[in-house]
Parts: sequence; C-alpha cells; structure tokens
Amino acid sequence: TSVHQLCVLSFAFINSQALTTNSSLISGSMKVSKGMDHLLFPAAPEPSLGALIGYQRDHISLAVKYFVSNPPTKRFIVSSVVGVSAFRSGLSLNLSFAIGVTFLCAIGLSVLFRDPSRKGDAHGFGKEIEEMFDRPSEASALHHNSQKDLTAEELQLLRYFRGITVGLGTNEEDIFAVWSMVGGGKPGVGGQEQLSFTAVRYHASFLCYSVATLASRIPLFASSAGSILDWVLSNLLLKPKVFEFYLHYWPELRGKGPWQCRENIMWTGHVLHVVALYETLTSDDKFSRPGGLAVTESDGKTYRTDAKELALHVAACMRINATGGVPCEPGLVFFQCQNHPFCAFTLLEGLDHFPRGFFDPEKRRFQAFAAKGFRAVVETGGIKIACVTTRQNGPSFDDAYGAELRVLEARLEGADDAQPGESSSRVLASLPFAHIGSDAWDLNYFFMWATRSEPVKAIYDKYVKVRLETLRESGTWSEEECSCCGGDGDGEPKAKHATGWNSAPPAVCCFGLNIPKSAWSSAILPVLAQAEDWDMYETVSKWLTGQLRKEGTEEGVWLGESCEWAIGNTANYAMGVAFRNGADARALHHGLSVREGGVRVLSCEPRDMDVWRCRMEGGALQVGFGAGAGVCKGEVVAKFVVEAQTRMRQCQVTEGYRAKWTKRAGQDLVEVVVTCEITSGGEEKKDVAG
Repeated sequence: TSVHQLCVLSFAFINSQALTTNSSLISGSMKVSKGMDHLLFPAAPEPSLGALIGYQRDHISLAVKYFVSNPPTKRFIVSSVVGVSAFRSGLSLNLSFAIGVTFLCAIGLSVLFRDPSRKGDAHGFGKEIEEMFDRPSEASALHHNSQKDLTAEELQLLRYFRGITVGLGTNEEDIFAVWSMVGGGKPGVGGQEQLSFTAVRYHASFLCYSVATLASRIPLFASSAGSILDWVLSNLLLKPKVFEFYLHYWPELRGKGPWQCRENIMWTGHVLHVVALYETLTSDDKFSRPGGLAVTESDGKTYRTDAKELALHVAACMRINATGGVPCEPGLVFFQCQNHPFCAFTLLEGLDHFPRGFFDPEKRRFQAFAAKGFRAVVETGGIKIACVTTRQNGPSFDDAYGAELRVLEARLEGADDAQPGESSSRVLASLPFAHIGSDAWDLNYFFMWATRSEPVKAIYDKYVKVRLETLRESGTWSEEECSCCGGDGDGEPKAKHATGWNSAPPAVCCFGLNIPKSAWSSAILPVLAQAEDWDMYETVSKWLTGQLRKEGTEEGVWLGESCEWAIGNTANYAMGVAFRNGADARALHHGLSVREGGVRVLSCEPRDMDVWRCRMEGGALQVGFGAGAGVCKGEVVAKFVVEAQTRMRQCQVTEGYRAKWTKRAGQDLVEVVVTCEITSGGEEKKDVAG
C-alpha cells in the first residue's frame, strides 16, 4: 500500500512541480492514479528473476546512455517515477514518463506494469468483443464499377504526392532536401536518427497507403499509384539513410543484413505492406520473384529476399513471440506496427502467393491477445502503447524460429496447422496508457485486416469515442489559433510546401509521444470515417482544413506543418477524405481482383495527368482525365493502355475529341488514343475537361 501511495503522490508532485505549473496536469495525474488500482500488484505470479535479469541486460543500455549524456537536473526529472504531461485532460505522455517507465522496468520493477495476459479482466476489452473476434471471417469485395469519381480535392492531394515523389527524380540530394525529417528529434544516442515516429519510413509508408486508397476509387489507376509506390520503395524505404538505423539496435546483424532481423517490424512490416499494395495495383510481381527485394548498405554489400520469403519470415517471428506480434525496438511490441504485416498477408493471399486464409492462425492469435491484454487500463485512450517482451533476435531463439518457419513451409505444402511450439518469449510488462494518435494508427489499419470489422468498431465506440467527446467538449477543435503539445520548432520548416505550423520533432524514442495536435487530429480522421462517426469527422475535418490546409496551383493541396509532420499529416488527412468519398480500404485488402469484371489504367501519357474516372458502363469504357491547356487541332491528348475483363463495345469521349482504340491480340488490353478535333487552324488553345 505504501508503494502504491508513493507512486500516486509521485504523479501529482512531478506533474505540478517538476515539469510545469499548468493546472490541467493535475487532472491528468488524477486520471492516471485512478487507473493505478488496476495495475499495481495484481494477483498474478511474478516474472522469473532470470527473465528480469535478462531484460535488464538487454534493455538498460539505452536508458543509461541517455542519463549519462544529460546534465544532472535533466536526469533527475527524467528518472522520476512517472510524469504525465497532460494536454487537454491528460491526453499526451511525455519523455520523462517514458524514460521513467523504461528505467523502472529495466531495474526489475515490472510488477507495476504486469504481463496483461495474466489478468485479462483488467486489461481486456470484454467478453462481447472477444466473442466477435472468434466468429468466422468476414467476406469483403471491391466492386470496381461502383466507385465514385475522384473529387477536385483528391486530385490536388494526388498532385502534391506526385510532386514530392516521382516529381523529384532520383537525385538523392534533391530527395532528402524534401524528405529531411530526422525522425527522432535532435540526433539521438550516438547521433543516430530515424528512431521515432516521424522517421522517413513512416511518412513514406503513410503516403503509399493513402495513394493506394485514393487510386482504388478510380478504380486502380496503376500508372499513377504504381509509379509512386515504386518510387518510394526504390528511393526511400530501401535506401541506407532510411533503413540502416537497424544497426543501432541490432549491431550483431552487421554483415548479415536487415532481412535477418527477428524484430524491427517497424521497417520490414511497412516494406512488405507497400510491396504487396504495389503488386495489387499493378500486377507487377517483380518484388515477389526470388531475390526481388534488395537493399544495398553504405558499405556496398547487398542483401536480398522477396515478398513471399519475407512474409514467411515475419510470420515465424510472430509465432515465437508471446503476444503473437513482432517487436519494433528490441522487445517492444507496439500494436501500431503489427497492422502492416497483417495487411500485407491479406493482400498476398489475394494475389494467390498464398492460399486464402493461410495467415488466419497468426491473425487470430494476435487478435486474441489484443482483445484480452491491450486495453489501456489508464484511460487516456483505448489501446495500450506497447507490451514489453523478451528480446528475440538472439541465439536463444534460433531453434524456435527455425521450427516455426518449417511449420509454415509445411502448411504451404498442405499440412495441417500446428500451434506455436516452445519459445523463450515472455511478456515482461505492458505500458497501460494510451494516446489518441496511437489509437488512430491502431484502429485505422486494424479495420483493414481484422478477420471481422465489427469488433474493431466496437472498440472505437466503447473506448475511444468517449475520449474524443471529452476533447471536443473541452474545446480542443474550436481554437481560433493553433497550439500543439509538441512545442515550437527551431527555425523555418525544411520540407517543400510545409508552411503553417512548425512543430518540434518527437523525442528520441517512440515512448515520448510529444505529438502535436495537427498530427493526431489528422491521424484520427480516417478512423472516424471507417467507424462512420460522421459528426465527429466533420468537427475534426473542419478544424484541420480551417487551420492547416494549404493550396498551390502547381503544388496541390497539403496540411501545413514542419518537415517532421507535414507529409504524414497530409497522407492521413487524404485517406480520411478518400473514405468520406466512398473508398473502401478493407475491400481493397480483402477482395480485390481484376477478374471480377473491373477495368484499370495500366499506363498513360503524359504521366502527370489527372485521371478521375476509369470504369465500364453499359459496355462502354469511360476514362475521365484532365490534360491542361495547350492542346491544338489534331494533337494527341492522351494515350492509355487499359486492362478490361469484359468486352468493350465503344469508347465514350467528350465532345470535341476523338478516341481510337485497338485491342492487343491475345490479351485483355486495349490501347486508347485520344486526339483533339478543334477546327480553328491549330492556333487556338483549349483546356481538356475529360
């Protein structure tokens, strides 16, 4: 009891004295202390002393380096038990909390943040939601010809995404002048960057997911979306500047390459998801061929894998982990990053690289753990930030990993599924707090891959919506001028087009959660659309567009912020807009097939054309596009190569233009050439409307 009281008093003291005098922090302290009753000393066995010692050995180094590299005053504040920086009634957790919890766990006090699987009633979402997850998988299908045209705003968002990807070319200096986020605040321990949640890999991946969602509305404009995803993989995700951070956490992998890591799902998961989306949109399987995924490190060494091999590797890593997930940083299983390999698994099944339902055992195992152990006990949101597990990249996991990989390979040959075998993995602790930005990331993609969508919506309705209502009532989205919990930036924004706010970078590691309101508000928007909470959607959308929306004739539309936040914010906002206008990312992941009678543009000239429609209607191909000014009589306006599974009887064009189309022999491909019929001597210019 005395330790319990000491912890609660520490919350109040640190919040009101050591960090800030902001009175709102006291209410945050009370919310935290109220939840402490559920997590302090639950009736469950202690983790073994050996496990705690192993955890200490593996994890304490980062905390120690942080303490040594900072002055005594900062060390005192950081090492305080737990400090909660409450932004709008305790929304955000700050760095001192993060390091404090890390330090406590590292010295063996994980009793405070116990393995949630040992006390499911306190850490779970309830029997009703658990039973929903247990029901048979839910079927989804993308109906190609029922999608709405892209709106003007969506075309402008795509123009912005093109401008900061394929529009930059392949010169690294030009690319990283725009993609200049350090992704971890000022250079962290040892000068390492790209460690936190504004790392380049996250901005790049979010952009790809948004572009794919928008493109599925046309549907499947592979020429535009595919080229962007291909560019992102080639020029960002697979570049040393973006992925070599892994050597900071796993130096033992030097000379072996990143594909061997049994953690680091914060990079491999996104690579796999983007690769699977690329093939889904384009039918180009280059990344699924043997050795098709390659990275070359700064020392010139190249390491290869492919999408199918990487998927089996990730699934084996899931099977040796006690949660059913894969750690991001060593031993830290964040719910957010589990989403992306599961999304990729679903897509790869749809591409027939694996049988339908092949990865269902892995999905259901993680869903079951999440339902019983990932609810945020301290109600600063819905879903816990992370669970702490044993590090699994060491030699003690070699045998277990090899065994699970063989199980998956046997399953691929038709063998019955087997339960995961013995493993050294243990859940050592869990962080019982949530954050609205974290919830947004969790639920947005959970909607896409979960075996059923109804329990995901139930989590939103029961555990997250009430938090958003509290924020709205407190005036969070009604301010006339912006403010952010991330603090002021230092200097002018670096990223192209990033005008507006200039929020500071996040802390060195993902625990800091010093996230500006611009970021978590844009991140929650697509969740609100998928949960069909249109009233809250309009509230958040109105605030975002009123405070942050920027527009340029050539640049398109984006949300103004510093380079650390602008691209990711805009991508999340664009996904919300796409959902609002009828996109269905769950169907994109679960039921996509050109064989279902749809059409798609495989290529077009010029490549920067705005294409807002591609569909078959009454046997006629309709392609809506904008080619801009400068079109003369008889000039070729556009060339399209279209894949169509149904017979095309005619091609409809806007008055004043002519379409000539020819079917390529033996293929479901039609080449369409659109020319201008203006009869004014060739001098008159005319805008092409469609």
